[in-house]
Amino acid sequence: MFITAKRRGDRFLSQAIGKRFIIIPPQGNLVEDSTLFLFDDVTGLGIDYPPDLVKILSKNNEPTVIYDAQELANDLAGLLPISMNLTVLDGGGVLAYLFLKKAGYEGSVRDIVKVERNYISGKPFCSLEGKFNFFPELIIDDILASGQTLITALKSCEVTSEFACLLASSNITKGEQGCRIRERSTIEGISKMYCSQFVNGPSRQGGGNMKPSILSLRYLLTKAIDNNDYSEGYLARKFGGLERAKEICSLLNEINREPIDVLRKDPWAFLRAYGEKVKK
Repeated sequence: MFITAKRRGDRFLSQAIGKRFIIIPPQGNLVEDSTLFLFDDVTGLGIDYPPDLVKILSKNNEPTVIYDAQELANDLAGLLPISMNLTVLDGGGVLAYLFLKKAGYEGSVRDIVKVERNYISGKPFCSLEGKFNFFPELIIDDILASGQTLITALKSCEVTSEFACLLASSNITKGEQGCRIRERSTIEGISKMYCSQFVNGPSRQGGGNMKPSILSLRYLLTKAIDNNDYSEGYLARKFGGLERAKEICSLLNEINREPIDVLRKDPWAFLRAYGEKVKK
């Protein structure tokens, strides 16, 4: 694993943290810079992936940093409010909640909201399936990047809430472009954000940083196998062409993804089966 020099982040984040709009663990670094961030959200479920997978993903993407989702949850669990009006987003949010519970978090999920995320011509598009059935005091997801998923979910929620995630991009466009803003929690409608780790892309020539590339192994495991547009579009473009994308998919086909299939089919059954007793 390759790691770049560490830094403390820009003035906006420091100010937002000082004003308690953003809450982070006291240890570690505020922002990590790298070319590719692999979010390992499968090892905590007992899923083994081939070492060659990381080698292939890292080619032409060095330095690459791997974050263990359970370790990030361990850092965050003690900072979260113990809410009984807790909503998690389907998929990654359910996983993040499970890891937080294993880390000792005492809040109980009350609802799961599904946001469908598809790739069309290599670009992500989100659509909301369902809605919030009550006032969510706290919303949990795994990763906050562009903010498109969370903003889509918030369309059915007319009140201000708090939000928690394990990993977040610190690259927020200045001005009014994009879903996130360089104010307060970075998301309109979210009064406070809790986050284990911020990440950013490598430095640009002439100043600033590129947007970070964050890749969830759970998401990769499902989308690359089940969505040809994702594998032939995003993977081929990002990791060295169509042949390299086929090589990645071949390795992914070797992995037993049974827990992920349960998660996609029935998230409540997944929570009951993999560590947290909940009632629908």
